[in-house]
Amino acid sequence: MQAAIKKITDGSIALKLDADAARAVFASVLFAARFHEGIGPLTPIAKLGLKQDRQKPARRVATCQ
Repeated sequence: MQAAIKKITDGSIALKLDADAARAVFASVLFAARFHEGIGPLTPIAKLGLKQDRQKPARRVATCQ
């Protein structure tokens, strides 16, 4: 697993993840959403990421705001 995190001056961050790291992040979001309703809005994005990962290996670049 490899991940690169870049801090941006406006307070946001940019993540560059390999496939294993991305799966771990998506799975962690789904797990955490069970216990905290504030994370719930991220659930559809995480489910979509895991679903796309199962369908075909492809390079994805997405911006999350």
